Amino acid sequence: MRVLENIEPKEVWYWFEEISGIPRPSGEEKRIADFLIEFARKRGLEYHRDEVDNVLICAAGSGKAADHPGLVLQAHVDIVAEKTDESSHDHSKDPIVPSIRGDWVTSPDTTLGADNGIGVSLMLAVLDSEDISHPPLECLFTTDEERGLTGAGNLDPEWIKYRRLVNLDSEDEGVFTIGCAGGMDIHLSMPLKRSEPVDCYRLEISGLKGGHSGMEIDKNRGNAIRFLGRILRSLSFEHNCLIAGISGGTKRNAIPRSASAFIHFPQGDTIHARECLGRVSEEMALEYSGIEDGIKVRMEHEPVKAGPVDYETGLRITDLLLALPHGVEKKSGVIDGLVETSVNLAIVSMSSDEFTVELTVRSPFQSAKRALGDRIAAVARLAGCSFITGGSYPGWMPDSNSILLKKLIDIYAEISGREPQVESIHAGLECGLIGDRIGKMDMISMGPDIRDVHIPGERASISSLQRFWKFFLSILETLD
Repeated sequence: MRVLENIEPKEVWYWFEEISGIPRPSGEEKRIADFLIEFARKRGLEYHRDEVDNVLICAAGSGKAADHPGLVLQAHVDIVAEKTDESSHDHSKDPIVPSIRGDWVTSPDTTLGADNGIGVSLMLAVLDSEDISHPPLECLFTTDEERGLTGAGNLDPEWIKYRRLVNLDSEDEGVFTIGCAGGMDIHLSMPLKRSEPVDCYRLEISGLKGGHSGMEIDKNRGNAIRFLGRILRSLSFEHNCLIAGISGGTKRNAIPRSASAFIHFPQGDTIHARECLGRVSEEMALEYSGIEDGIKVRMEHEPVKAGPVDYETGLRITDLLLALPHGVEKKSGVIDGLVETSVNLAIVSMSSDEFTVELTVRSPFQSAKRALGDRIAAVARLAGCSFITGGSYPGWMPDSNSILLKKLIDIYAEISGREPQVESIHAGLECGLIGDRIGKMDMISMGPDIRDVHIPGERASISSLQRFWKFFLSILETLD
């Protein structure tokens, strides 16, 4: 029995459950692309596929809207592959099994894939129907959005004939997004020399909320990597601990929920080290009370031997983790409450001969991204690290005179009895890259209520999708 077969809109939830059975973490979109191509073939629809597995499915106009100007619908097929520490789920091969909890469809132990599976399912429901009235459609399914907008960045501009686009990758019903931040990835690396293997303890920080580094960066949530650096600094100064390994974070666009290190105490005084650990843990718990009430810090002996770096190198590593910026750099002076520029201290790792750090800078202004990148580069040089930038993508500047915006506001007001909220967001959207590659695009992003994206327990509102579906169908039928 299908879990979602009895909730409305049935045609959308049907396709959502179908694609939930197809593993599609970022970078592994071949299976979902194969599915989309077969979907188009069975229905006799024109389709295109490129080397990065972007798929475009085209449909002629239907019903009352058959002769209306064409429209592009767009969503990304990949998902953030997160799970709880206790889960054995393998996102590369296991299907996501959704469950219903009240008004929400969720997946308690993993990300649900509603970001952006709901958008994909809305498009499939329209393409599959013989009864829905809609204009000529170009349905664009892009890949690898969550890691670096690879699909949008490689889009062939010749694919797209129409110049009006509705992006279905937003998570707040009644909110129209007309602008977003651009981004830039930064990679730091420090060469290492290790000594002979020694007996180690595993230090682990977990239980933090994490979240989307664009949407939740202003909520003052803790960063597990920063917490780890703070604890390691105290243990290094007070007990001369040596570092044999560090890891933390999983995605550049997710605030780190957990981090760990292998450490060695040359003097063997772990009793007082645990006292130090307890003190710092209590300080962090008090400081983040009401924000991060689930912080867990533990240190356990593990039967593993590893070669630590020398004491001075360990201090340079912890100094780096404490000195690197994380969080909101600046809020907008024009749009109330909008985060304008930020940075996410995202991932740390240690190989046999190298320590690496990955950060993501966000801003709609290229100059602000560059300035913050220069500051990070300065910190990197002081720590003896190399500095590389990459994965840069443009922002999407708002157009308050958009004709598409004005028409969709009228349609929404007629359907819901109120006007939508219009905003620009700090998260990155593919609209920036698509608009940059194609040019002269009139674009809006929208969607139903989806919460806790990028973390286990992600959920999509059933009632919100019902209302959004009604509005979406009205767009397709009446937008001229």
